This record gives sequence, structure tokens and C-alpha cells, in this order.
Amino acid sequence: MIQTMSTLCSDNWPLLPSRLLLATIAWLFWPGITHAVDYGNEVTVRIEPGRAVATSVVSGRREILLDLQETVASSVASGINAVVVTSRRLLGFSSHTFIWTEAERDLNEKVLDRLVLPTFSVVRTDKHLYGYRGANGIWIDETLGIRETIKTTRSTDYGVVFVTNERLVGFASLLGDFSSKALGIHEHITRLDIEQGLIIVTTNKRVLVFGSRLSGWEEFE
Repeated sequence: MIQTMSTLCSDNWPLLPSRLLLATIAWLFWPGITHAVDYGNEVTVRIEPGRAVATSVVSGRREILLDLQETVASSVASGINAVVVTSRRLLGFSSHTFIWTEAERDLNEKVLDRLVLPTFSVVRTDKHLYGYRGANGIWIDETLGIRETIKTTRSTDYGVVFVTNERLVGFASLLGDFSSKALGIHEHITRLDIEQGLIIVTTNKRVLVFGSRLSGWEEFE
């Protein structure tokens, strides 16, 4: 059972494995990491008859046409990106690329949740996780297993971690793809922490660290 999230503090550091402590210290003193970049609201999005319209100071007005039978479920903008969820696809706009890109959804696939942050976005359905990277306007998807369910989610300005009944799945604005770590049959999570952009998952067997400037997951026994 996952306990209430509590942030790591300096009093806990002596208890961390030495490699994890070094990784955390390196992260804290990495230039540009200790403070989130303020992207402001570079993009606004609105829905007009038959189209979605994104506007930014640099790119001006950019629109994408909707199909005749296509309806919009939600539209949100934050920082450098905007995401529109329609009845059949996902639309993303980036103020860095100035273009709309799309991700087709499976037939009858249900959108359950979406998270739109200043540099990236994630949409969760009953079959996939879809990640949108605002830096280059690319959609990436991760297929969920037939019996795989999301138990909880943790996010920072730099990345997000999904805890399922089978594994840990991370997505970050700087990584090329989703990154996952399988959980053992008898392995259970005892703690989730967030420290300076790092998402730290502690189980009864190991400590796993996920961050946007790490190459996926770092594991410590």
C-alpha cells in the first residue's frame, strides 16, 4: 500500500544509499535544475466552429481543422504547449515548432485523464499513455497491458511517473520515450517522494529515481 507522500529533507539524507545520495546532490547543484523555468503562458487555445485555434506571440494564429463528426472534449494550454482532446484523436500545439500535430486513438478508446504542464503533457486512456513533448511537438505513446491499471501518479515541472499494478512508467520533457521499470512479484512500494525535480520511488527491495535529466530510471539496491 502506498503511504502518504512526504518530501525528502536533509535529515533523511544519511539514510540514503551512497550512490543515491551522490546522484541527488549532483542533481541539486546541476545548473538550471534547482529552479523551474518560468515559461509563462506562451500559448492560448480556443475552439471555433470546425477548428481548433492556437495563438502565440511568435507564431501568431495557427489552426487545425476538425472533421464534420468530430467533437471536442477538452482543450487546455500551459507554458509552451496546448492539448485538445477530441472524440477520435489528440491534438498538440507547440510554441517552439509553430505547428499542430496529432495522435490517433484506437476505436472505442476512452480518455480517463490528462495532465498539461508548461513543457509537456500526458493523456491517459484505458489502453495507452500518450505523451506530448512541447519542445519539439512530438506525440509518443505507451501501450498498457490488458490487466494493467494505474494506481497513482506523481508529477513535477520536468516529468511524471505512473505507478501501475505491474511497473513504474516515467515520461519527461527531455527524454525520447516513455521509460519503465517492472515491479517484482513480491515487490511493493513503501514511499513516494519528490525532491528538486526528482521523483523517488522506494520499495521493499530498492530505490528508483526518475528525472528529466537522467537517462530514464536510476536504480539503487
